[in-house]
Amino acid sequence: MDIEAVVREICAGCASKGYRVSEILAAFIARTVLESNPNEFSLDSSLSNSDVNKLIDYSIQRLMERDNPSLETIKMQVGFDTCYVRLEEDLQAGRRNREMAQREQQRAILAVRPRGGSDFETLTTLYRQIFAYLLSYYDGPGEKDRNVEREVAAALESVFPRIGLKSFVLLSPEEKRAQLDEMAKIVLGIRLFNREMGKGGAGLPNTEEMVFSDAMEIKEALEAESQSVQDLCNVYQETIVYVHVKAPPAVTEKMAQRWKEELANRRQYLSYLQSLQEDISVSLHKIQTERETFVADLKELEAMVGGRSSVPKEHVYPKFEDAAISWLKLVEEAKVVSVRRATLQELQDHSSSYHTTLTADSPIVYAAKAQKAQSMQEEEKLSVGADDKDGGAAEDKLADGGSGGGGG
Repeated sequence: MDIEAVVREICAGCASKGYRVSEILAAFIARTVLESNPNEFSLDSSLSNSDVNKLIDYSIQRLMERDNPSLETIKMQVGFDTCYVRLEEDLQAGRRNREMAQREQQRAILAVRPRGGSDFETLTTLYRQIFAYLLSYYDGPGEKDRNVEREVAAALESVFPRIGLKSFVLLSPEEKRAQLDEMAKIVLGIRLFNREMGKGGAGLPNTEEMVFSDAMEIKEALEAESQSVQDLCNVYQETIVYVHVKAPPAVTEKMAQRWKEELANRRQYLSYLQSLQEDISVSLHKIQTERETFVADLKELEAMVGGRSSVPKEHVYPKFEDAAISWLKLVEEAKVVSVRRATLQELQDHSSSYHTTLTADSPIVYAAKAQKAQSMQEEEKLSVGADDKDGGAAEDKLADGGSGGGGG
């Protein structure tokens, strides 16, 4: 049996009925059909053509079912897990691509070899390539406008005047790479400091505040929805237990089974919400740490620079570099938070994918709550009675001990 061909046939069959499914979901459903019908499909031998056709038909029928909590749970699992993995892979691929682009630019810079200190044309080409490297070091949104170019050019001239090219070309490849990386961070740090002072920072968003705000918004939304779904799961649990114990005649076995399937769906949904809560909490911790470090670096720089016309570069350059490092970490974490938001949106597409047959105002729910409250009251009475009995026994023992002492 060609699994890929079967999956394609299932997808095509669903598409012909106006319903589009992913190949991953089709494969998952085909497997569940095989495993849940052992009398019709033998897993120990190859399937005949008629068996394969039957598998395709059964899978399409299964996928086309509507208002089915169990099927919706499978769709949610496949959708969430696929989305989570895909977005994580995209995030990692983006980082690799940026690193590769930077390494490629570095290689181009290292490949420039002036014939001597008087090779003005080659040295000019080298300086332009270094400028281009610094300009693209922060890959922010939008095009680099003239203000950005002017700021980078001014910072570069301050950090690395053209006269420094003569000593730069004499460095080893590793030393050149290290200097380029250090230079890029110092230039970015200068621009971030100027942005803080209101004297520049074109194209540099207030990432340190925006990412914190976004992460907090997602955290609060997750907490609120998790609590709501947890409360709903408790309602289902109490009702199912009540039905099992009291067996009310108005509740059929089919209804009880449906509630169990709905509960399983909500528990899976809650599990994914809690997983995202853990992820966003980790991000928030990183954001708060780097944000505090970044703000502290800027304040220290402000104290060092103040109104002075010049400050020793060996004092301020490391701080500019530190500020850039913290800010770049916040930029990376902003991308992680964006991925978490997209994953949450994918999950929320499954929040109401079937008709809920049990609600908080259902009569059976009221009956279950009343039964639970009565049971709790009875347990409390028994507990109080047991405490009173134990207390009375203790008093009798004390009284006996006292009279025994007097008789002696």
